[in-house]
Amino acid sequence: MSLHLIKTDNASIVNKVALRKRAVESLDKLRVLDLYAGNNILWSYFDKEKYYGVEIQKGKGKNITADCKKLIDSLDLSAFNIIDCDSCGVPFDVIYKLFNNKTLKDGTIIIYTAISNRLSGISRQCLDMFNLKKIYDKCHNLITEYAFELFYAMLYDFGVKEVSYMESIGNFTKHYGYFTVNGLTRLV
Repeated sequence: MSLHLIKTDNASIVNKVALRKRAVESLDKLRVLDLYAGNNILWSYFDKEKYYGVEIQKGKGKNITADCKKLIDSLDLSAFNIIDCDSCGVPFDVIYKLFNNKTLKDGTIIIYTAISNRLSGISRQCLDMFNLKKIYDKCHNLITEYAFELFYAMLYDFGVKEVSYMESIGNFTKHYGYFTVNGLTRLV
């Protein structure tokens, strides 16, 4: 099942919280790893057994101040049943790292934000995975136009067969979604 809505105000806290409620409705206890935690607002509406926020900007919320991309490899992801990647851009490289962390367990719910337009960049990890570096260097916009397709292709390669998301279209196209890790496939 794929939830697809056009022109919703997904930047609002109400809609982001509603998406998270839908994503975790089957869980009894919430153990959250919030990789772009900001001021910890989104998860403040939930009763959590465990919450671990990571934020690159110092002084924001009650978080460890770090670049989550550098931290993921050293984390024991088995301690969490929810991983939130509410980032700017398409979190290709972050989710790639999550799937290649040997402690990620089936049943983990991953919530993400993916934002792109024709002028956005594509992560090095994506270009390498799909062998697109040469063409990207010559024609950036051609590849960037397919950022979401490449993101979902990566998820499929990791064994994700079902994703639920909402879409907002404006100057940037935004996908707010989630999926459950099931039948984990490692590419590395």
